[in-house]
Amino acid sequence: MKKFMNKNQISDLFSVNKGTLSNDLTAMRRLPEFATYIINPTIKRVLIDPMGYERYLRWKQEQREK
Repeated sequence: MKKFMNKNQISDLFSVNKGTLSNDLTAMRRLPEFATYIINPTIKRVLIDPMGYERYLRWKQEQREK
């Protein structure tokens, strides 16, 4: 698996629509433990660590179960 992927690749890999992905990325940026999994080298370019995104999804699931 690639170290970083763009939004299209993450959307395809995790079967989430881009709107949901954008909301998740905003939430990840606000949480210090997940913010490091997103890189914005330019205004339009976003690179996401797929393992970090999976960690975020699993964390989000745990929060829902509490």
